[in-house]
Amino acid sequence: MKQETKDILEWQVEEYIRCKNDFEHFAKNYIYLELTGGDVLYTPYQKQLEFINLVQKEKHVIVLKTRQTGISTTTQAYCAWLLNFFDNAIIGVVSKDGQESTSFSRCIRSMIEKLPIWLVPKKGRESWCFDKRSEQSFILSNGSKLFVAPVNPIAPEKTLRGKPVTFLVIDEASWIAKIDRAWTAIVPGLSTAQRQARVSGVPYGTLIISTPNKTMGTGAWYYSRYSKAINKEGIFKPCVVYWKDIPELANDPLWYKQQCEMFDNDQRQIEQELELKFLPSSGSFFDAQTCLKLQEGSIEPIETFKLFNGEMWKFQEPIPGKHYITGVDTAPEFGSDKSAITIWDYETLDQVWEYQSKSQVRDFIKVVKYAAALYPGTIVIENNSYGNQVMEEVNNSDFSVMMYKEKRGENKKAPGLSTNAKTRPLMIDALYSYITQYPEMVKSKRLALELIGLVDKNGRVEADSGVNDDLALTLSFCMYIRKYDPPLFIENNTTAQNAFMDILDMNNSDTSHELLDNASIMKHVKENVFDYEDAMINTLEFFKR
Repeated sequence: MKQETKDILEWQVEEYIRCKNDFEHFAKNYIYLELTGGDVLYTPYQKQLEFINLVQKEKHVIVLKTRQTGISTTTQAYCAWLLNFFDNAIIGVVSKDGQESTSFSRCIRSMIEKLPIWLVPKKGRESWCFDKRSEQSFILSNGSKLFVAPVNPIAPEKTLRGKPVTFLVIDEASWIAKIDRAWTAIVPGLSTAQRQARVSGVPYGTLIISTPNKTMGTGAWYYSRYSKAINKEGIFKPCVVYWKDIPELANDPLWYKQQCEMFDNDQRQIEQELELKFLPSSGSFFDAQTCLKLQEGSIEPIETFKLFNGEMWKFQEPIPGKHYITGVDTAPEFGSDKSAITIWDYETLDQVWEYQSKSQVRDFIKVVKYAAALYPGTIVIENNSYGNQVMEEVNNSDFSVMMYKEKRGENKKAPGLSTNAKTRPLMIDALYSYITQYPEMVKSKRLALELIGLVDKNGRVEADSGVNDDLALTLSFCMYIRKYDPPLFIENNTTAQNAFMDILDMNNSDTSHELLDNASIMKHVKENVFDYEDAMINTLEFFKR
């Protein structure tokens, strides 16, 4: 053997090993894309590589993306890498229709066909890597297989039936009808195959990719899973790929304008396809404009940390002298609901803090006290079965003076808030009033997703199936108190009086407030105070309710 030939063979072996161990090196040097005018070497952007790194690290990822960000192409390159370098890897791809499935398969097959002969698996020295191939499936010489399939609307439970898939891709998941039933059928076999892949050292995982759709109907399955991922529930890790993350699009001054024109400048389509906004369905509690503003206003917390079995999100540091209002909803440790806390600046309405967990009630009580110590003001605890335990503990502590108390009879008040036929409509009214007027008050993206997922079911507003509404409930408690029964410290407190005038303006737009000067307000307040020290007011008298 000539030295030159020997050197080439040694380099090929080294290069093969490097490609197997480094997807980025493989993609940048050996993946070619079929584009108009000829094949072009793939050059992934940093965001696309970060996406693959997340898939390799976390295994199970759900992606919310703008169209044309190259995530499908990057996924196809990753599938080609996995199939080519690992024996008996089984990839399953679920798409919204047969045409999409065939296109996905062709792209992966084309990437493998364009690899140099020394880099592909083969049985013998001269045999090519494909044992079998068709429009929607193929088998390589190393035993790896690709199966792509749409979801059959008549028999969705047959999707990928009998296929021991180790790496599953669901492309454009929010647009696939009956994907929920297909998923239920796929999961048992998927779990078994992925466990075997883990033992064998073969990369495995589940990748759900989509642009946003609606919160109900066909899009409900994806919306539910993405919401849970944001809440850090389950196995999926969220990944957002926005068009501005891709330099080719962000640096093109015409791209965004052209896309808008292609959508006929339809704002709903633009928000959904380009701005990653979920749109409400018919039956949603909030209108489309409010839902869009809620998603635009959400920000990343300035601090997060674990507390017991949940996670705290902080959006604003406590400000001395501020009055905060805290909503508390308690749930059992085991069940579909969660315990939740939200805290709001009483004057500006800005969200400052949030907590959500599946924890023991005794641990949740500690978190409530911790939150009250950080953000003093008014604590509103629903006095249901589990909430009673929290309420009693807080009421018997140093934080009892902060407890909200509701009127019971003529001259009696009891701690906590009752949700009943009288208060529930007012809570819903208060929630709707404040959110539609001030959607920017909501800072948390997980709360924003809960709010846009609320639906009206025969006059009862609640979360649609598969999603939670615990954070939204705590907000409704706080807004009910602020709108219909606000606490007021009876002092010469101009700020408090002005804040109270704002509430009157909001709720009594037909009333002439020129007559309601500070003296008149304070006179009425003192006449309706049942316990001067607690400074709780029967403000329903103001609204003639």
